[in-house]
Amino acid sequence: MFTRVRLCLGALLAASALGTAAGAATVQSFSITPFDRTALASARGAMSGFLGAHTVSNLRLETFEDYGAWDGHSGTSSPQHTKVGGFSAFGAAGSGRSVVGDGARLQVRDDSGMKWGRYNTDDLPLGGKWLDSNDNLGMRWQVGDGTAFNALAFFVLDAADVGGRFSIRVGDTLYSDLAGAGGRLANGNIHFVSILLDQAVSSLTVELFHDRTNDGFGIDGAALARVAPVPLPPAAALMLPGLAALLGLRRRRAAG
Repeated sequence: MFTRVRLCLGALLAASALGTAAGAATVQSFSITPFDRTALASARGAMSGFLGAHTVSNLRLETFEDYGAWDGHSGTSSPQHTKVGGFSAFGAAGSGRSVVGDGARLQVRDDSGMKWGRYNTDDLPLGGKWLDSNDNLGMRWQVGDGTAFNALAFFVLDAADVGGRFSIRVGDTLYSDLAGAGGRLANGNIHFVSILLDQAVSSLTVELFHDRTNDGFGIDGAALARVAPVPLPPAAALMLPGLAALLGLRRRRAAG
């Protein structure tokens, strides 16, 4: 399964001609690509390919390696000041067998041999860390560190393997039933998610969630960057001056 959502060319042309209000960025493209647990190298290759396809600046990568993992007594819960923003749980607290702590918060973990199917996916050897949903309904990511970005990418681990349906909300746009609509997925599956915005912003809210609790998942290798815009096709670029002139004429007539 491969999912890709793009804005129509007309919307992009209108945004280019009129200018988009600050803070009103919309999703230009959204993609989610599934990989089997045995295809970790391919998933990492997808991340490299996404970043390599653009001229990238201000790249920030969060692998959660700098945070304390759960040791049976304590660990980093719901980290708020990572390289890519803050993370918190929402909805009902988890109560499944993989839950650690009070079940009400996200948890940095490093037990990559866990039978629940979550594990480290960044470029370090297995045994590294990731951020776990702790079987909560979902994870809210307040994206950004104050530096402008228009691209983000990350790995989702072990989605929809207990019967839930997995969805992602980017700002006000909901991408529903991205995994699990056709039945339970294999334990330990990986999804690579990439998002491009139509303009650079300094903050964005992303929510990742199942439609039920106790279908835990993780996130790792979260990247933010500012990338050069994809050039418009030559014919579309030629249309912009005429479109802008037409809009200006309409405004003058309305004012008259």
